[in-house]
Amino acid sequence: MTDNEEKNWGRLIKYHRQQQGLRQDDVALGICTPSYLSRIENGVVVAEQTVYEMLLERLGIDLENEVANLELKHSTLETMYVKLLSNETLTQNELARLESYQTKVFQQEVDLLAGLVYSRYLSSIDALTEARELLMKIEPFITWHQDRVTQIYIATTTNLHLSFLEFEEIILREEQQHVSNYMNTANRFEQANYLYHLAFAHHRYYSFQQALYYINRAAEAFSHHYKPLFQLKLYSMKGVILNDLHRFQEALLEFEAGLDLLRNVSAIQTPRQWSSLYNNLAYCYECQGLFKEAMSYYERANSFEEDLHIVINWMRATYQQGDEETLNKLFTHYPRERFNVLHHQYQRDLLKYASDRDNTLNKLKDIEELVFPYFSEQEYYSLTLYYAPLWAAFYEELHAYKRASICFKHAFIASEKVRQRMSSQKRRQGES
Repeated sequence: MTDNEEKNWGRLIKYHRQQQGLRQDDVALGICTPSYLSRIENGVVVAEQTVYEMLLERLGIDLENEVANLELKHSTLETMYVKLLSNETLTQNELARLESYQTKVFQQEVDLLAGLVYSRYLSSIDALTEARELLMKIEPFITWHQDRVTQIYIATTTNLHLSFLEFEEIILREEQQHVSNYMNTANRFEQANYLYHLAFAHHRYYSFQQALYYINRAAEAFSHHYKPLFQLKLYSMKGVILNDLHRFQEALLEFEAGLDLLRNVSAIQTPRQWSSLYNNLAYCYECQGLFKEAMSYYERANSFEEDLHIVINWMRATYQQGDEETLNKLFTHYPRERFNVLHHQYQRDLLKYASDRDNTLNKLKDIEELVFPYFSEQEYYSLTLYYAPLWAAFYEELHAYKRASICFKHAFIASEKVRQRMSSQKRRQGES
């Protein structure tokens, strides 16, 4: 046994002694002093294995059976964790076993692992508040060593931060604590997963160069593995990052590699994967001003899995192409009440007002004062950078130059926010 495992036996002895209502004097008699037993129970010392065996025997616990049961639990939890990490669904039997492992008292490492794996499961079914509450109970027991509990805690909390859109929390923790160092002894797929999540967080935080750095590290860590779905995520994420760096041809190469993989691996050919990849391709063409091609890919993306985010993108590209007939069909087929995400509703409003071209000053002002502060509050800088200049142009047509200047100011502030984030990342890289 390792020192860490033997410290777990100390906690196990304490738990069973208390459950049986025994004093330390009763259990220690003839084996060791009560004070030494106290130090064993609290993990202050690591005793000889025979001492643990005698103490456990006095409590009616067979050490050999305990070791076998713990090894089985560890193995089962690792299997479940790998499935969850790979976006696979647990069977009913696996879920029942995982739930049976849950405890309110974290006596051993395996109890913490069971809680962490269950938290990851809760995240996978969008029970995010429950997942966070469980992680908060586990947090005081994290030792911050290169052990499995610490590694899975890092991965699970990172995944949860992403679910809550807490990108800055992930970035700051890595910068301040360098938690990726704790992952060095994890398997390379787990390392790649964490680096992928760092890349994702940096991308959503508009620090694109740093995002590219981490996605390249993730791809390097993942090399020689065969997990097609994760490989597809790497291609897509790198393509998205390159696109936002305006390296469009390189981005298209990543998306084409993803399409090639998707065409040849039937196991990952789900509507969601096709839809996501075609949406990324469409946005890449839209960013290049190739709106007809963008419309075509948005339509294909939506045909695989109707997604109202894709519909909004499709409307925007159609407006830019000037295809009024298609745009009106989309407005008719997708009325405002079909959208339940606020920024989708606002974008539809903006595009509908823009396409009608019968806007009065009051209409323009009403939507401007409603939408642009919300975009700023939610840090949707790319949306502000597209729609604010458009609104400014409408004001200028009505000779409302003061209102137009306010819209240009919205765009300038958004541009500065993005610039500051990108330059702060460069500065931090230089300091490191």
